[in-house]
Amino acid sequence: MRIRNAAVSVAAAALAMGAGVAPLAHADTTPPAAPPPPTATNGNTVELVASGLMTPTSFAFGGGSVFVGDGGNSEGSAPPNGGLYVLTGGTAVKVPSPLKFVAGLAWHDGALYGSGGVLGSNGKPTWGLFKWTGWNGTSFAHRARIYTAPAKVDGLNGIGFGANGRLYVGADVGLTDGNDHGPATTSKFVYDILSVNANGKNLKVFARGIRQPWQMVFPAGSNSPYVTDLGQDKGAKNPPDFILRVKAGDNYGFPKCNWTVAKNCTGYAKPWRTFNPHTDLMGIGLAGGKLYLTSFTGLDGKAGEVFSLSTHGGKLQPLMTGFVAPTVGLGVHQGYVYVGELTGQVFRVKVA
Repeated sequence: MRIRNAAVSVAAAALAMGAGVAPLAHADTTPPAAPPPPTATNGNTVELVASGLMTPTSFAFGGGSVFVGDGGNSEGSAPPNGGLYVLTGGTAVKVPSPLKFVAGLAWHDGALYGSGGVLGSNGKPTWGLFKWTGWNGTSFAHRARIYTAPAKVDGLNGIGFGANGRLYVGADVGLTDGNDHGPATTSKFVYDILSVNANGKNLKVFARGIRQPWQMVFPAGSNSPYVTDLGQDKGAKNPPDFILRVKAGDNYGFPKCNWTVAKNCTGYAKPWRTFNPHTDLMGIGLAGGKLYLTSFTGLDGKAGEVFSLSTHGGKLQPLMTGFVAPTVGLGVHQGYVYVGELTGQVFRVKVA
């Protein structure tokens, strides 16, 4: 899995219905047993936080609640049916909103921000940044779209706030020009990270040439995020995946530079870390000098995994293994790492 697209949602639907669950006998009305939870390498118990999601892409923590962005699922050409959820009493409860796909969430100054898509009257999605305030535990008193992307934007990905109070968001590749490495002119802001004020105004292009800036996390006091970047999917031999430490004005050179031919990358910004093809690091969080990352189908390509990685370097260290489905979203809060699996479940484990 190298890109966020409808295929992920279809996979979510199939996995949520059947992954790891034995079929019932003809006369047996006993509910099927849930698949076993993953295990943690640090010896702590992995807790099931909630069920009832589809494609959990992102987390935010605020107002005494755990919020999850969901990409939904779709069959065939049907539009996604995701949105914003709050985890309550072991269940994911949908929060009223017009969003059908949520890719990024962030809690900032008492408000929840999100990136996602809504369906227009023509049945086509429009992408934007949203702000919700007045959370009472079940709903928000005020909902506003603070930024609407131009019509030719293929999607918006993960978000985060820098120390300067600006909101940052990655632009989605969206199978540009019928593939995943078309020229940057085929879709507005493709391969870019954007930033806006907290009110959605004063749009700037923060960095360019990033194939798929999926999720990001900012160290405290910094305007330079760590970003998961999914490498090229087709048209190249074994293109790697990356974590970037992005600074204002950086240009990573994609699609000319995908780090399969070094000479094509001369003069462009270098990735902070390069990983083997199909490592598929997606969700990202930061605590105590460590990055925490989800790998979509793990290093063996079978099911998701969660890793830690020191911000000083070194190797990926397994943290959670034994998932029965791919893992996507990840969040860190009060010493716990939260992870969303494509069974629609959210797990957490204590790390500090």
